[in-house]
Amino acid sequence: MVTLAELLSQAEQAAERDEHARGIELALRAEAMAREAQDQPGLALALRLLVTLNSREGLAEQAIAAGQAVLPTLRETVNDAARADVLCNMAMAFLDLGLNQEALDHISEAVEAARASGDARLLCLAYNRVGLAKGHLGRYEEGERFLNDSLAMARELQNEEEIYRALTNLGVVASDAFDAFESRGDTAAAQDAIERARRHGEEALIVARRSGNAYREALTLSNLGRYLGVSGRERAAFTLLDHARALALENGHRALVLACDGNRAELLVREKRHDEAIPLLIEALAGAQELYANSMVQDMHLQLYLAHKARGDLAEALTHHEAYHALTKEQLEQRNDAQSRLMMNRLELDQALFGAERSRMQAELQRVRAEQMAAEAERLQAQARELGRYVLADPLTGLGNRRQVERELPRLLSHSARSGEPLAVAVLDLDHFKQVNDRFGHAVGDAVLMATADLFRARVRGGDLIARMGGEEFLIVFAHASLEWAREACERLRLAIEGHDWGQIAPGLQVTISIGLCLASAQRDGAQLLEQADLALYQAKNEGRNRVVVAAL
Repeated sequence: MVTLAELLSQAEQAAERDEHARGIELALRAEAMAREAQDQPGLALALRLLVTLNSREGLAEQAIAAGQAVLPTLRETVNDAARADVLCNMAMAFLDLGLNQEALDHISEAVEAARASGDARLLCLAYNRVGLAKGHLGRYEEGERFLNDSLAMARELQNEEEIYRALTNLGVVASDAFDAFESRGDTAAAQDAIERARRHGEEALIVARRSGNAYREALTLSNLGRYLGVSGRERAAFTLLDHARALALENGHRALVLACDGNRAELLVREKRHDEAIPLLIEALAGAQELYANSMVQDMHLQLYLAHKARGDLAEALTHHEAYHALTKEQLEQRNDAQSRLMMNRLELDQALFGAERSRMQAELQRVRAEQMAAEAERLQAQARELGRYVLADPLTGLGNRRQVERELPRLLSHSARSGEPLAVAVLDLDHFKQVNDRFGHAVGDAVLMATADLFRARVRGGDLIARMGGEEFLIVFAHASLEWAREACERLRLAIEGHDWGQIAPGLQVTISIGLCLASAQRDGAQLLEQADLALYQAKNEGRNRVVVAAL
């Protein structure tokens, strides 16, 4: 019969080989055995392995739940090294769920724990996670700076694994920056970003091949193929993607096979080879749906929408556009559900800890503590039920709705006041939208609203708040933005709406937008700020529409 020590050793070896599913199976068996034997050190190691393996496999909730279970032990035993490792992986899981504040909280503690441990490798890992988190939040320059610091530490340590991790994430963040710059029309910055991604990808490939790890090599080939393709080197890109796909297929990495197909399809769409891209995307979409890889399914629908739209197949384009936004809404709901479940899981862990504490107390203290726990359980359960109902997305466009603005705007204003960083609010209203509905019908009107939302997403930074306030009215909160920068951003949005090919939705359709812009100040609360932006919008309408007007300071 296999022992607990053997199970843990086998799970660690599977983690080192990136055999995530096998490692999870072994770690779960080890966890059950450790609980039965009441082996606390063995249980802590099993849970730590589950945090790492679930995080790598994309099972964010499971990673966080395991982390919540083991963190109290690590804090109590002052095991800073293990605590830093667990916190780094939990932070990435929170980012996968879109819970950015929780991710930043865990990363901050991870850096502190890594420094306290005196382990340079862990500090290197923590900086890596900080950089990746900044990239997730659209703060690409900061993200690359932290990742470059992590890479420098890894080189000094001569740690191949951390060198590979830093190079790979530098490529990912630079590639995300390329997408952002390209969507804003900043060609020079976009090309500079994708060249950085290419350089990092080429060096990461050397490290991956040196390690003999087939999964890392296939992943890096797929990433590098994408970097080359979007920078105009399609032939070399397709060669790398073919190699990556064959390697992933040979080693049973099905999700990576689909990622290679998705990268190839994106490049075909960019080259306007839509007849080749569409069958590949349909096949890959079916595979992604079988794997329940919703993020990948969402990307496939987006590419199919772009391909069909470019071919003039508007009905098919609209079908995939609607599927894309339905998945966006579903992700928001799943995020709220996940947050509720994680809250309840933390409550159950707290109850277990308090139960052990109560067993050592006097009878009266036990009674009081039990009443407190019951009340706390009821409060948190009610809060969890409310979170499940708390939908913050507009169902048509997938943007935030008025409720999200009511929740987020006061927080952004408070942060602006504390930090001294400027913040601007724009109210945007489509001109003569009633005439669009009256002349072309409400289906076309809905398509206009969805296309408008897409144009906004493509040109607004990841850290900014975009919402549909109702009807044809939208709101954008530009964080960390001067008034001049925000005015230029609004002008770019106005030109994008005016210059968009609306005739693809309905022949003869033309759309423009009026924008009122206001800079936040200590003298204005959220309602006053919106009122000033509204007044500027009315002025824009009165002056002839299709213009940006800045409210008087």
